[in-house]
Amino acid sequence: MPDFKIIHLSDLHFGTHQPDITSATLEAIKEQKPDLVVVSGDFTQIGSEAEFKQARAFLDSLPAPAFCVPGNHDVPQRNLVQRFFHPYKKYKEFINPDLCPTYESSVIKLAGINSARRALAHWNWANGAISAEQLAGLKPIFSAAPVNPPIPWRICTFHHPVHKVQDMPLDVTVFGGKQTIQTLKDLKIDLVLTGHVHHASITTLGDEKHQCIYLSASTALSHRLRGQENGYNVIRFKDNEMKIDIYARKEGAFTRLQKFRKLRV
Repeated sequence: MPDFKIIHLSDLHFGTHQPDITSATLEAIKEQKPDLVVVSGDFTQIGSEAEFKQARAFLDSLPAPAFCVPGNHDVPQRNLVQRFFHPYKKYKEFINPDLCPTYESSVIKLAGINSARRALAHWNWANGAISAEQLAGLKPIFSAAPVNPPIPWRICTFHHPVHKVQDMPLDVTVFGGKQTIQTLKDLKIDLVLTGHVHHASITTLGDEKHQCIYLSASTALSHRLRGQENGYNVIRFKDNEMKIDIYARKEGAFTRLQKFRKLRV
């Protein structure tokens, strides 16, 4: 099985981004030479067209294809007509027409879910939801036999964390969260990539039969920090080994803060 490298970004928040951090992040990603860049939502701050254009320019500057899912900030905040009647129009136009995309190679099988909503039965519409229909859509993706054995690493990404993030700087409610965790367990997902909380962390859930790694990312570019500096995650796959490195911007350079290694039995 060939090597495969993913850069995991989240919460770009164009409109509150820092130009110097943006340039430095692009250079760092180019040095990493990834095969794929996964962005787990919040490309913009208020969902304006100007912000989406900036986000599109950033994605076009990446050295590898971008795999994207929306975040709650990508639903227009100030234009209520657009929010309720065309909530993903600008996202589809500038980022990706598919809100729940998929990707497959000989090394990974990746599925994205849109956990952002135009409105929720909750006072805080920034929270997320994952429906039974969305979870049902994962089953044929990950139940299908691999085209070329061995079985690829199974990965899922969405914006809102459904797990309890260590030292989480804010409360997050995800409607359907418990069912999501159970479905990911049933499908034997190896890795889940999320954002939203602007806090990078690694959490392991599972048992002796199968363990799933939940990887959260800090904000990549925004000045809206929550106890952590800007950063990104690197995931490397080689044979039956997965390695994760969490990087943060400190004293003018990206420094590895945490590393993790998992062997697939």
